[in-house]
Amino acid sequence: MTRWQMWKELRAAMKDPARAGDVAAYKGALSGARARPAVEEQLDAVRDTYPVTDLDALVKLDDGTFGREFARFMEANGLNVIAPSDEVPTEVLRSAAFTVRYAAVHDMIHVLTGFDASWPGEVGVWAFVGGQNYSFGFRVAAVVALLFTPFRSPLRLRSAWRNFRAGWAMGRRARTLVAQQLETRFEHGLEDVRAELRVVGAGDGYVPRALQPAAATSQ
Repeated sequence: MTRWQMWKELRAAMKDPARAGDVAAYKGALSGARARPAVEEQLDAVRDTYPVTDLDALVKLDDGTFGREFARFMEANGLNVIAPSDEVPTEVLRSAAFTVRYAAVHDMIHVLTGFDASWPGEVGVWAFVGGQNYSFGFRVAAVVALLFTPFRSPLRLRSAWRNFRAGWAMGRRARTLVAQQLETRFEHGLEDVRAELRVVGAGDGYVPRALQPAAATSQ
């Protein structure tokens, strides 16, 4: 596939909200964005695997499972699952495995780390990614997210800074989440998944407390 063809496909995908995964794939292929060599090596385990998540099925899982809490987060924020469609050629997906995989698991990381979808919450997730050290560009993005807080959420500067510090520390300790098949753990308890992946210090603020299961709100 030529670069011109990829540009055309990118423009078409950007007009369709259902093709957000395709956008990530074409952007990654065109930009040449790659993770650090050590992370790219770990990505070989998931390079041909992309989460296709059925939120309707996850809603039926028990409260407290990773999958049910992920579905709760997505519902609370009106979000759609991000996954590449069958329209994206295999060679594009493989070359952009890093950006495609990160786009697919970004919202899962919100739940695993406990950060909500507000701007301070996004700062926390980007700081987590910075602490994971996927790439120099992602580390810079984490700092930029924090610096944009006065413009995006001026009344929550303290929360953003607190999330930045907590997220960075969590990211440094945790296993490399972008290289994990997180979607295979949906039926497991959220706390069990956090423990397995060494996500230490996560809270339960990924959705408003009124939307959390009774077991979580009573803690």
